[in-house]
Amino acid sequence: MNSKTVKELKEKIEAEVKKDFDFEQHLFKKYPDLFYKGEDGELLPQFQRCWNDCPKGWEPLVDNLFACIDNYVKNTTRTKINPNKRIKAWIYQNIWNKIHSQLDRLFNPYHDYNIQSFNSPSKEQKAKMDKRFSKKVRILTARIRAWFLSEMYLYVNPKQVKIAQYKEKFGGLRIYADGGDKDVDGMIRFAEYLSGKICQETGEAGDLCKKGTWYTTLSPAKAEELGYKKL
Repeated sequence: MNSKTVKELKEKIEAEVKKDFDFEQHLFKKYPDLFYKGEDGELLPQFQRCWNDCPKGWEPLVDNLFACIDNYVKNTTRTKINPNKRIKAWIYQNIWNKIHSQLDRLFNPYHDYNIQSFNSPSKEQKAKMDKRFSKKVRILTARIRAWFLSEMYLYVNPKQVKIAQYKEKFGGLRIYADGGDKDVDGMIRFAEYLSGKICQETGEAGDLCKKGTWYTTLSPAKAEELGYKKL
């Protein structure tokens, strides 16, 4: 941030603060569940949270990242073993599945034919099969399977994500979040990687550049304008 006078520097800082504040309000209104709120339901005042700083060129990246996280948390459902049914689940997975496979082979009149030739048995072969008995066995095994599966699994959503901070650091985007899971972590890591390919000033393709001890990701034109050199 090059400034000739203190006044000019102050104006630039105030402009940057206003820009960041506006973008932050946009994110809060669009993804309210991703941010910590006060008792009044409003975004926590600045002194109660980390300072957020998103360069203009990365705003679409951050916006899309938060949209992806918000959609994932709200619309993803997975199953997990009910902790109260672990013994039942172990018996089902390690014993019943093997027994059921053998029973299916013995009492399904089409099992071997379907596996070996994908053809139906001949009339003579069908006549030798006791279909009624086979059907009763299959109904029984289906009921046993349904009993095992009842209440064995729980349907859960990913843990709610709360964005603690987003900012630029050493020329790259950094997102710090609470909650979520490995998939959310992967989304964040990918966005952070992409930030190293996007100019933080213009949003164009860029590379990590350096000037003195300062690092930033800039497009070739912007790097030349600001006196940075590509690493």
